[in-house]
Amino acid sequence: MIDREQIGIRIAALRKKAGLSQQALAEKLGVSAQAVSKWEGGKNLPDIDMFRELAWLFHMTIDSIVEGDLTFAEKSSRKELPASVEALFPDAERRRLLQSLATYCSDTELYSIARELSEGSLELSVQASIVRTEGGACQKIGACQEGHLREKPEERKVSIPASLLGENTLRETAPYFAKALGEMTGSMEPGLRRIGELMCCPECGEKLSPENTDENKAVFICKNGHHYDVTDGVVYFGSREIPGELWSLYMKNYQDYLREQRHPGNPRYQMGAVPCSEVRWQMLKKLRPRVILDVACGTCNGLKYDLQRINWPCLVIMTDLSHRILKYNKRYFSEEMVNPYVDIVCLACDCAHLPIRDGCIDMVVSNGGFESMQSKMMAGFREGYRVLKPGGHAVYNISIVGDHDSENTKKWEYLYGTLDAGYSLHEKLYDIEEWEEVCKKTGYLSTETKEIYGELPAPDGDEFPFENEILQWMGEHLCISEKRPAPVS
Repeated sequence: MIDREQIGIRIAALRKKAGLSQQALAEKLGVSAQAVSKWEGGKNLPDIDMFRELAWLFHMTIDSIVEGDLTFAEKSSRKELPASVEALFPDAERRRLLQSLATYCSDTELYSIARELSEGSLELSVQASIVRTEGGACQKIGACQEGHLREKPEERKVSIPASLLGENTLRETAPYFAKALGEMTGSMEPGLRRIGELMCCPECGEKLSPENTDENKAVFICKNGHHYDVTDGVVYFGSREIPGELWSLYMKNYQDYLREQRHPGNPRYQMGAVPCSEVRWQMLKKLRPRVILDVACGTCNGLKYDLQRINWPCLVIMTDLSHRILKYNKRYFSEEMVNPYVDIVCLACDCAHLPIRDGCIDMVVSNGGFESMQSKMMAGFREGYRVLKPGGHAVYNISIVGDHDSENTKKWEYLYGTLDAGYSLHEKLYDIEEWEEVCKKTGYLSTETKEIYGELPAPDGDEFPFENEILQWMGEHLCISEKRPAPVS
């Protein structure tokens, strides 16, 4: 008899091993994501043509997917455990357990399971029941036909740690463990589960909790019934892009996004004896934050260089107005820049009114993000301070003028003032002393600044020379602002 549940488990395992979402697999097969979800949940079976496509796509035989023979187990478990998982377990027994689960789990899921096992918040065991009866008769309390009072049979429960199971037993029980673990956590990504502890409703301020709907979709709901869907992997708060700064017009599809990601960028922003990205990375490496918030991240061109090097468990929250750009970010960092240490969550929201509770973020970063918020720049900067933990740090770059009294800066300020109001990004052009005072008034205990490059020489004419990236004439400083630590009781 065909076991739909087991076939669904194997299809899900093969999909995860291939690094595909349900939506991505559906697109390759020409079916709906809902159809894939029903296969994996054991509600429906693919038709024979779909089985052929699945077998071809995953380099399996149809029999190995349907029957779960050794071909399936061997082919799908050849990959070694991720280094991040290996590092959590020095003992061979638990590594052997995780290797059996690796057949049915993605690397991210496997790391999440390994982390909980190492912290002692998760245990895997097999329950065995031992029952002693008297001659196999009269097994309930009461009188038998002879009128004798019989006792309830003796019963004992035995819990056997999964790590002690033999190879064959592990192979047979692993899909059941994997399915149960999936049901305990839902089909929700580890990052979405983790951020549930940090979120608050932007409408009423109550805690937002992640849930799975009957359609196996993730949603965040508060106790007052406000809910926000996870669409294309992005938690969507109904935000809209800024007029004149529409990603939807600039990047119409994922291929446009990839061209932008691979473009070397404006040489102006690569100036300086030490690149801004390297200064920022040295601070991240020193502090090893567990939760990082990227404010108005755009295509995440700042933090992406750090994401490749993080080698400690870390949750990275990308925030931006544009759902579209975050959808592409989610895909890019899930498919092309995977780091098993890092869980990534994308929030499409107003960064001047973040759906994140006070004082829960270890580090706020922004690569030109505050300035990209235009008229809301200072509101976004204050939000970054609000969500930081006491003792946390904001690491960001800021455009700075050289000296308001110099002829060069005066000329630039005049030219900048000739721009149409729709182009003006800053309400005020700050020199470094003025910006340090802003940080102090915001509440930061201290701000360390590092000049990356200085202001450009002003042009001779009376026309502003740039049509886009209009702040490139200004100098750039990287700032590290520390929030005052909590008082010692």
